[in-house]
Amino acid sequence: MGHEGNHAAASPTPGSPKLTPRQKLMLELASIELSDDEIAARLNLSPRSIRFQLERIFGMLGVRNRSEAIATLMDSKRRAPRPIDECPYPKPFPANFEECPAYQALQVVTPDERSRPAGRIWTCRHLEGRLMAKTRHRWYGACVLGDTAGRKRWAERAGPDRLRTLNHLLHELAPVTASFAQRLWELKGDQVRALEQKQDPKPATLLMESVAARFLGDIEAFLDRRRRLLEQNQLAIDECLNLARRQIDRVLDPGSPAEWDNRFDVLMRLPEDVWSASLLKSRESAIQAAR
Repeated sequence: MGHEGNHAAASPTPGSPKLTPRQKLMLELASIELSDDEIAARLNLSPRSIRFQLERIFGMLGVRNRSEAIATLMDSKRRAPRPIDECPYPKPFPANFEECPAYQALQVVTPDERSRPAGRIWTCRHLEGRLMAKTRHRWYGACVLGDTAGRKRWAERAGPDRLRTLNHLLHELAPVTASFAQRLWELKGDQVRALEQKQDPKPATLLMESVAARFLGDIEAFLDRRRRLLEQNQLAIDECLNLARRQIDRVLDPGSPAEWDNRFDVLMRLPEDVWSASLLKSRESAIQAAR
């Protein structure tokens, strides 16, 4: 945990190099006392890469170890005003995250530098990137529900027990949905490349159909095992399956783009438009609830 380096102690000057977003994230995770192995697991990197990057951060900040780097981070946070709608929790979220009452788990596939699937992380459906005021390139993770009070009001209206139940179901469903979505994305790329090269896309399409059929069978079995719990939370199994089928059919279409967009979102969580009417069903209604 100590990460003692050979850097001389010094206070960062106004001309000091700026940390990259990934370096800032590593330091944020270190500040909540995660080990190198735990940070590596969160970011889909090796512990060795984490140690190397932290040493670089120490040098850039002019500090000797992890404790001094975290102190520098905390000091900069105290001096810099932050947007009121900024999500205050370190990201990516751990699998068992429960600190935010409005948290809605969403597992997404992260791409590498060539837009290929690199790994999966947990995020929140309410989280989005927004540009800092009066800047052109500084972004932050914003909560569409607003501030702490807005998140609390939304959670109370949605039902804390129901949200916990749904998050639990999503984590159970994740091993099925995430691996399927990643494989489907890979095959979609093969399909599009075949079309671009004026080749027959049918082999890739047939493989996609086979993967989709297995997925629908797996998700139907999962939903059936959880039928009683779903019914208690006003979730209709048939509607979940029908929506998944419609979304998959769109992806199988050779004319659809090979990109990770909201159509894959249905594969990452129980679809919100089959929730009880008492739950908010869109970003607009969520924002209204936060006011």
